[in-house]
Amino acid sequence: MFARKLQPKEYWRAGLNMAVAFEGSFEYGKELEKSETARENPLEDYYGTFPGEGEAPVASVIMNKKQVRFDGHVLKMGGVGGVATLPAHRRGGAVRACMELALRNLYKEGCALSHLYPFSTAYYRQYGFAPAGKTLRWRVKLRDLKRLPDVGGRVRQLLPGDDLSPLTEGYAKACGDTNFSCLREVFDKDLEGEKPLKDRRWIFLWSDEEGIPGGFLIGSRVKDTLHCVTEFSGRDALIFTDAKALVGLLHFVYEAFIANFADIEFGVPDHMDLAGLLPEISGMDYKPVLNGMARAVNAETLLKLCRCRGEGRLAIGVTDKIIPENNHTFLLDFAPGRENLVERTEGPADIELDAGNLAVLLGGCRGADSIAMTPDIRVNAPGIDLSQVFYRKPCHILDLF
Repeated sequence: MFARKLQPKEYWRAGLNMAVAFEGSFEYGKELEKSETARENPLEDYYGTFPGEGEAPVASVIMNKKQVRFDGHVLKMGGVGGVATLPAHRRGGAVRACMELALRNLYKEGCALSHLYPFSTAYYRQYGFAPAGKTLRWRVKLRDLKRLPDVGGRVRQLLPGDDLSPLTEGYAKACGDTNFSCLREVFDKDLEGEKPLKDRRWIFLWSDEEGIPGGFLIGSRVKDTLHCVTEFSGRDALIFTDAKALVGLLHFVYEAFIANFADIEFGVPDHMDLAGLLPEISGMDYKPVLNGMARAVNAETLLKLCRCRGEGRLAIGVTDKIIPENNHTFLLDFAPGRENLVERTEGPADIELDAGNLAVLLGGCRGADSIAMTPDIRVNAPGIDLSQVFYRKPCHILDLF
């Protein structure tokens, strides 16, 4: 059994594996015909595991190439998707062969991070991933928005042919200081043309009194709910650059849709607390939802670029069962006004952790206070101030793959 990148004419095999593994539909003849003219996608790498030469791949992984924000820098990230194994070949190491090759190639290609959305966090821990941040998913009764103030501004609906660039610009502004958020050339290509109307999706843009866009809503109907949540079944959204824009959008929702919907559902990163903003929350419901898992692909790069507080030194021992270049103790030397200094050392580590925990702690998904509740992190220097390096920051990813 061996793994390798798939050629464009073999991409359809990954689609077939996913259709079988997830009990989806697949037009065999049509996909086979399309494979004859398939071209390499610079934003995706397809991997397959083969039982032997001349045989079809029995497992596959798709690595999506992204650019993400990290402490004021832009880094390359590999988003893992399309993980599938044919039932007769499960629990035989087929996915492991794909994953290990894909992650090692990410390192060679200069990626610093990887992210995925797991069906099981326990399963993906074996590949070095750790639970990342959370999305707070709010469900708010429209009648409870009645007391929201009218902050002014204007809402207009975007229809086919309208300029959608304010969506991209608004997203970039809203996520400007949010770690792990992906850069986008367009907010969502599926919003172009007549597709939103065919899919019964609506786009509303809020602008302030000076006509400057500050937020937007992409919604659809799910029973009696105005659905504004980004998920695989429907990529809706509620994006805002500040509290005024959010209030403006929610006030509009109440005024426009009180007769059409019972409630609105939307998600925000868990660093945003809306309890003080919403006037009536006793009848509201919200729950945290895992915002995927992450791992460091290049530990040294993350340590060089992470934003530390104050001045100090910390010896960090990193373990990585897949990418050997990360298996070292790194001495991190930081001070205000200069770049971090990082060197590999043979000395003892103040803290030992794996590539997954390193990524989510440096990214700000969790802070130093979470380390005591993480059994697979070992602190060898009691009393050392870990919060200079590991502290909560805005951290969230909206892209799905």
